[in-house]
Order: sequence, then C-alpha cells, then structure tokens
Amino acid sequence: MKILYPIGTLYPSQQGGPSNTIYWMAKALANAGVEVTLVTTNLQAEDKVPADMWLETNYGRVIYHADRIHLLPGKMLRSVWKEMSVCDLVHLTSLFYPPSLLSAFMAKWHKKPVIWSPRGELDEKALVYSFWKKKPFLWLIRSFLKEKITFHSTSPEETRRVRTIFGQNVRVVEIPNFMELPPLVTPMASKPYLLCVGRIHPKKALENLIAALSLSTHFIQSDFSLKIAGDHKNAYGEQLKKQAAELGLSEKVEFLGLVEGEAKQELYAGAYFSILPSHTENFGNVVIESLAQGTPVIASKGTPWHILEVEKAGFWSENTPSLLATTIDKALNSSQDIYQSLRRNALALAHQHFDIKANIGAWIETYQELINNKSNG
Repeated sequence: MKILYPIGTLYPSQQGGPSNTIYWMAKALANAGVEVTLVTTNLQAEDKVPADMWLETNYGRVIYHADRIHLLPGKMLRSVWKEMSVCDLVHLTSLFYPPSLLSAFMAKWHKKPVIWSPRGELDEKALVYSFWKKKPFLWLIRSFLKEKITFHSTSPEETRRVRTIFGQNVRVVEIPNFMELPPLVTPMASKPYLLCVGRIHPKKALENLIAALSLSTHFIQSDFSLKIAGDHKNAYGEQLKKQAAELGLSEKVEFLGLVEGEAKQELYAGAYFSILPSHTENFGNVVIESLAQGTPVIASKGTPWHILEVEKAGFWSENTPSLLATTIDKALNSSQDIYQSLRRNALALAHQHFDIKANIGAWIETYQELINNKSNG
C-alpha cells in the first residue's frame, strides 16, 4: 500500500495543526509497513531540514521543497505529479490551499482515490473569513471533484457540515484526530491553576471564560488562577487583558504567551483543569494534550467533547458566562476522591481513544477499503 501526502507544511514546522497530525500518522503507518511518501515545503523549517532532496525517515520518504511562493509552490507540485503515478491513494489536507486543489485534479487525471481532510475549514464561523476567496474552491470541488473524493471528518458535527456544503450523498469517513501521546510528566509544585491553551482568537470565547471566572465563587475566594498560553499580542488579546482588569482579575489571569515542547507538557500536567470554552471547534487537539497528562477538561458544547462526561474525564458545558461559572464551581468543589478519579479517567481516555499507535489500524483499514473499491470499480 503506497500513500501519498501532498501537504503545505510538515513537522518540524509548527505552521498549523496538520504539520504534526500528518507527521504522527505517517510515522505510525510507516511503522506498520505502509509505504508513505510526503511532498511538502520547508516553510518554518528552513534551518531544520535539507531542502529539495529526498529523505528516508522513520515517517516515510519525504521531500521538503524550498519554494518561494507558498500558495503556488512549483517544485512541490512537480514532485506531486511525478509521485502520483506510483501511489495507490492520495490524502489531502486543507480545502483552500491551492496545491491541495491542484493535487485533487492530478489524482482525478491519474484515476487515484482521494481522501480529503477539511480540518474544520467548513465550520460556519470559519467559512465567513475571506469567503469570497473560498467560494471558487467550493464551486470547483462541487462541480468537478466531489464524486471522486472521500471526505474525512473528525466528529459527527463536521460530517454534517461536509454534507451541508457538498451534498447528502458525498462519501464521508469519520475518524477522530489521533496523536502521538507525550510521556507523562511529573508536575512541579505550584499554586493551583486552571489552564487554557491555544490560539488567542474570538472563536475561542475567552471573554466568556474570564467573565465566568468573575462569577465563580470558588475561583474568586481561592488561590486558583487562570493561565492562558498562546500568542496574545493582537487586538483580541489586548481586549481580554482590559476585560480582566475591569473585572478585578488582573492578579488572577496570567497571559503566558506561546508555550511549546516540554514546557507545555509540564503546564498541562500541573493544571487542575484545562478549559476549552470555544464557540465552535471541529475537534480540539488541546483536549487530548491535556488528557494525556491526566488533567481533566472542561469543554464547551460548541466542541464535540461530550465523551468527557461519558467517560467521567471532565465536563461538557454551555459557554455562557453564568453556566460556565456553575460548571467551574462544580469542578473546583469536587472531592479529592472524585477529582483523582477524573484524572485517572482522563489518562485512560487519551490512551484508549486517541493514541495514534493504538488506533492506526482505523486508517489502514480505511485506506485499504478505498483502494480495493477503486480496483473493483
């Protein structure tokens, strides 16, 4: 089985979530004996990998092209065309990255099956950004490609969005994001804190979280603080700092900036709860990162994380300030027996449902089925 991944950026680049997600997938597939080929650019990895030469790695055969125009990378596209003839299946990410669209047309020409991962780009609140640029992509996919594509979604809600945009009869395979789980870190002793990790953007509803904390009796009367890890040097970040000050929370809300690597794992491990209050998320890798350190999560009902309550590894809450405050108080008032049970369940949930090494078979089975269907058709 030979799988081709044309992708704009790839680990060690940290430009976007798929850089890591596809890297973890490729590594697990290669370890299982699948022939993996990745064609990418060296964006944000210029000083970390050799450019324009094929590398044999533990995550497959890969080439990082140094292309001057990221949205139209000529060298990358030439390599994709050459590799297309010898692969069995093409896996694309990002609907609105021009090389993905061009790769889909190449695959159609070569009669290769395609699986395409939108990665949340079809969410209503994501589509409104630069919609006039995205509209031609959607029209081309609807008009010429959708019958030849199997879409990949990570949740029932994303499946509904795919079918709303492209039609109820399009093929969709629903597989959650899997991750290479980090080793368990021993937390450093510190004052208790809640944690929010991720992009500082209005869709994350951090203003609702800060307002909720001002309404949380337990939070206000305790030593708990909120740590926010992410690049806050933008207009929304400044708005959040102003809000915290106006609510008298400047001493209890800390903006850490971007935190990566082992420092991020230590941050997760030391947190009492992680919180994802977003208005909407198609998945939320930060939830798995938290669970992998045994830290339970409070996630909003705008995210697909109902499983937190099913598996008793956290809480699934409305994200209005009043209801979120009620959930936070419930979480912080939990007995130590219940809290330690939440931590054990969090770790078990991460390993049983989201560990790429334990679950790569789902992808191998999906790929094989699509390849077989193409051969039989």
